[in-house]
This record gives sequence, structure tokens and C-alpha cells, in this order.
Amino acid sequence: MKLNKNKLVVIASILTIVSCNNNKSNDENNSGKNTKQKEIHKVKNIDEALTELKYGNNRFLDNAFINTNYKEQIEATKGGQHPHSFILTCIDSRVPPEIIFDQGIGNIFVSRLAGNIEDDDVLGSMEFAAKVKHTKLFVVLGHSHCGAVKGAIDNAGLEHLTQLTNKIKPAINPQKTYPLEDEVEDIVSRKNVSLTIEQILKNSATLRLMVEENEIKIIGAFYDISNGEVEFFDEKKE
Repeated sequence: MKLNKNKLVVIASILTIVSCNNNKSNDENNSGKNTKQKEIHKVKNIDEALTELKYGNNRFLDNAFINTNYKEQIEATKGGQHPHSFILTCIDSRVPPEIIFDQGIGNIFVSRLAGNIEDDDVLGSMEFAAKVKHTKLFVVLGHSHCGAVKGAIDNAGLEHLTQLTNKIKPAINPQKTYPLEDEVEDIVSRKNVSLTIEQILKNSATLRLMVEENEIKIIGAFYDISNGEVEFFDEKKE
């Protein structure tokens, strides 16, 4: 069927209007996403930082990520960084903090050692985050089925590995009596988180003073690799 010139003009006009509306809708949606992403950089205090990590884990569980515009995040952080939280966790590949908390680029510092233990280098990194970058929340994140913890329980030894697992052993019950045998690793992992926090406060006067003056908070948390949930411990180490 042959269309006359007037009909072609009408059709073209309709297509233009539809296209503009779609673009407007997409711009509004993208604007909403960008606003949500930028809101995370506005975290101002300890409570807001903790709330954001909790919401971030919920977004991860719901597969509702808002921090995936990495190009925008690169642009936003190329001039500097001011992460609201510091996560000390294990090297386990199943526990990626930026993903399980939906934080993307520029929102959190991450330090990873097998068994999420502290040492002088970790303490130095934490002090830098707290004093120089004004990071508010510090989380020691343990996880279920931790290989380093199992190594400590089983007395695994391997050149430098031995000295590492020895740092985890204080978390093991000397009598090795536990309610259920299959829960031993997770019980020790949780205890290891608490002991790591104690060591941080014992060995860094800088961080200890900042905790006492409520400038920062150091808390423990536990990640379940079977379902992706993070449990934050309701304890405040002084």
C-alpha cells in the first residue's frame, strides 16, 4: 500500500514523540539509579555507615544492586576517596566485600588476610583509614567454613602458613568441646572475630582512643557462604 506524503509526516511525528518519551523515561530511571549511587558517598556517621552495609547486603540478597555503574564511580572517585567503612576479612574467594555489601568503587576500604587476622600492616592501614580518610566504621568479617580456621583446628603447617594459623588457635576451645561437631569451625570463626577485635584495640593506641571517644566503631560480623547473609554482632568492644 502506498502512503501519501501527509500520512508519512504524521507517522514520523508519532515515532518521534514515542522516542522522546522513551528517552525521557530512561533518563529518569538512570537519574534515579545515579542518585541512589551518589547517596552512598554522603554517609556521614557511624550509624549511617552500618545502616548502608546492612541495606547493601539486603540488596545483594535481593539481586537489586544499585552500585554497578562502574564508569560513573571511576569518574566520581578519580580525584580522591573517602570510604565510609573498612572491612577486614578473609582471602576466601567466596567472600568479596564490595559485592556482598553492594558498595562498588570508592565506598569501602578492604583488607584481606586468611582467617581475617590483624598484623602491623593491617593496623597501619586501619589507622590511615581512620585518621587520614576519616572512615567511621570498621568491620572484622568472619565467614562460615573458613579454610584458615580449619587449618588451625587441624594443626596444618606449611612454611609461613604455620605462623598464621597459630594466630587463630587462641579462638579454639582448649578442651575442644562443642555442642555439635559440624559447628566447630563456625564457632571458632566467630570467636576468632572477637579476638581479632581485641587484638586491634590492644595493639593500636590510635584506634583504641578513637573508639573510646566515639570517633569510630569496630564491630564483628559473620558471613554465611551458603546463603549470602551477613550477621552483624551486637557487641561493642571497648
